[in-house]
Amino acid sequence: MTAACNARCVRLASFFLIALSLSIGWGIRGNFGHEAGAMIAGVLSGIAVCLLSGRKDWHPRVAFFAFFGGIGWAFGGSISYMYPISFLGSEQWATAAYGFFATFLVGFLWAGLGGMGTALPAVLERERLNRFLAPVAFVLLIMAISDLWIHPWLADHLVIPGANLSDVTWNRHHNPLYWLDADWFAAVVALTAVCLYDLVNRRFQKGTRLLFFTGIGVLLGGAGYALLEHFHLIQPLFGWLVVPLGDASALNPATGLPYGSDAFLSNWPNFVHYYPHYMGPLLGACIGAALYFRRWGTWNNDSGFILYLAGGWLLAFLLLPVLGSIPLQSFGGLRLTPPRSDDWAGIVGVFTGGSLYCLRRNLQSVAYTASLTGILGGFGFAFVPFARSFLRLPGHPLLTPGGTPLFWEHYQSANWHSVMEQSHGFCHGLALAIAIAFLAKSTPKLEDPLPKKRLPEGFSVAFVLLFITLMNVFKNVEEWTKESVQAVPLTMKAPFFASWNWSTQAWFLLIWTLLSAVLILLMIWHTRKALPVVPASYLARGQLLYLTFLWIMVIANFERALVSFHESRLVTEAVIIFNAGLASLLILLLPQEEADVTVCDSNPFPGSLKRLWLRAIPLLICLLLAMTAALRLAYRDQPVENPSTNHKRWGEEAQWRIRPILKGGRHL
Repeated sequence: MTAACNARCVRLASFFLIALSLSIGWGIRGNFGHEAGAMIAGVLSGIAVCLLSGRKDWHPRVAFFAFFGGIGWAFGGSISYMYPISFLGSEQWATAAYGFFATFLVGFLWAGLGGMGTALPAVLERERLNRFLAPVAFVLLIMAISDLWIHPWLADHLVIPGANLSDVTWNRHHNPLYWLDADWFAAVVALTAVCLYDLVNRRFQKGTRLLFFTGIGVLLGGAGYALLEHFHLIQPLFGWLVVPLGDASALNPATGLPYGSDAFLSNWPNFVHYYPHYMGPLLGACIGAALYFRRWGTWNNDSGFILYLAGGWLLAFLLLPVLGSIPLQSFGGLRLTPPRSDDWAGIVGVFTGGSLYCLRRNLQSVAYTASLTGILGGFGFAFVPFARSFLRLPGHPLLTPGGTPLFWEHYQSANWHSVMEQSHGFCHGLALAIAIAFLAKSTPKLEDPLPKKRLPEGFSVAFVLLFITLMNVFKNVEEWTKESVQAVPLTMKAPFFASWNWSTQAWFLLIWTLLSAVLILLMIWHTRKALPVVPASYLARGQLLYLTFLWIMVIANFERALVSFHESRLVTEAVIIFNAGLASLLILLLPQEEADVTVCDSNPFPGSLKRLWLRAIPLLICLLLAMTAALRLAYRDQPVENPSTNHKRWGEEAQWRIRPILKGGRHL
């Protein structure tokens, strides 16, 4: 085999390992869910692209690739994506076409922000990267405090008559902070936190002016509300701005009568309807603070990046599903998956804001990588359910007279959802591998100054190994202690001390804290006197980080499923364990110490982002419409899914019409 042929084989194997890493993480994400679960895929793929990039100068940054890769891929975890996939399988042509485009959008946003996060440590100078970690860590800390204490306290103290907060899943729309089932409060906290960081960073210089501007805003906002109330304009204003999230004329199957507008939630948060007199001062305070930071905010250490992300989230959320639903209320509003979450809109703002910041701050290559990863990943996200639909054709119960033949029953009963999840991850991984390969060839060599600061790197490692794992593994406790399983008791007494009768969750957190303290102590010790167990090579350190994180999550995932294991889980847990073994083999064999990629001395990205989109848009439109037609022709007048999950976006049978979220009902 020639050297050139051998190099191509290694490159293809590297692409495969990156895709496999994201596939493993995506399969595990499906069990743990949401943003924390999506971080698993981001960490594994981030380490893999760093070690397999052929860029030796990237290896010392492997901890940052893991950290920012996890953060980047986490954003998409908030988006509701099963409804668009259900839409594309509908027998209604309009809904099917909409479903393909909506599924592409979800995949684009998820992959695009994943690519953006993964690309940051490949482009930022080391000192700039170190400084950027300060506002990131500060904002993450404030968000954690908010999630643990501030948000629950507000939910308990903002009283809504008749609210049932005993079930935070099926009754979450009773929460006074509920707003289109979206994470708007987290975005507000992030925006507040980065503003607070700006104040702290400049030692509260001109801080009294913030109090002045905010105070004036409160007074003017309160006066404005009083004037509107005096001239009886509050009700007309609410009548124009507030629309019900449902079809008032649709018949309620429980009563046989029309629902009526009062049965529905609205396009505004719950507390607005019960505390309207606070809205004027609150809005005035926000405007006053915004004017202050617009004039005197310095946004050092790239904290402006977080400002763009959080501000973009809130702005897009307000413009799209909130205000955009007013003229489009009769069509279900400007909502991607009504009646489900509208986090998609906020993530549109995050991607837009992040891209704008990169273009304005000499990070064009990051913006390009984000768009390229998003375009490829979005297409893959739509292609996977398309391919799965054709794989399900043999013996499909809706296409076979008399139902599924006996020969195909076991085939049709497979865990097709897990097949789709892991395939989604694989396609996202390929998209990331292609985009980062282009980035590796197109960006100059990095020159990291010496000596390197240890704290940013140590923080990144600790966050990955201790915090991301905790956010996911802690969810296992609830699974183990379920009443239907009872694999572990709800409470346990300490050995020798009967009075120490703590919950299983408390025991778990105690043991995790002790083990975390041991690891942190060893990391601190290593900064003073090198531990022999820590390799000197950054490549070997990256491999160790990859294997440690991988097997923590693979074992935790298996433990989660073990208490109620069934043969249908084999396609998930067994495949994940096998793939993890294969990934472990490849991560030790493929990476090389020496660089094998020729890098350029200049940045070719300025101006190319526009060309990328001009070429991609018409191609994507044609491909998505072609997939719609092919799937409809194959299934004729039948849906892909069974009737219980055959959702429609348009017409009288649209999901938002026939199954709206009612104030007194259960959430979907």
